[in-house]
Amino acid sequence: MNARKTKKCLKKQINKLKSDNDLMRRIIADSPKMQELYDAYHKPLNATLTRMQFQEYRAKRFLPPGRPYDAGLITLYRQALAEDLFEGIKEHINYVTDAECMTPTITASIFIGIKEEHEKC
Repeated sequence: MNARKTKKCLKKQINKLKSDNDLMRRIIADSPKMQELYDAYHKPLNATLTRMQFQEYRAKRFLPPGRPYDAGLITLYRQALAEDLFEGIKEHINYVTDAECMTPTITASIFIGIKEEHEKC
C-alpha cells in the first residue's frame, strides 16, 4: 500500500472514531453520572510498565499422623508457617492443604516480584 492510500485509510479511521465519540457524547450529555464514568474511563492513566521477575517463597509443615485435623489444629499450623516466612508478608500467603505424601501437609506460598535491572549499552 502506498503512502497516499495509507493516509486515506487513516483519515477514514479517524473520522469514524470522531463520529463514534460525538454520538457517545450526545447520548450521555443529559446524565452527569454517565459523563463522569465516561471521563474516568477515557482519562489516560500515568502508568509505567516494568519487567518483573517473580520468586516464590515456601514453608511446609507435616501434620502428625493419626490425629483428627480440626480447624484449631490447622490454624496452629498456619500460624507456624506464617512465622517461618517473613513477618511483613503474612497477608499475602496462600495456604494449600493436601495429601501428596504419606502424611497430609499444609503448604504456604507467596510470590514476590523483583524489578529487573536493564543493562545500559
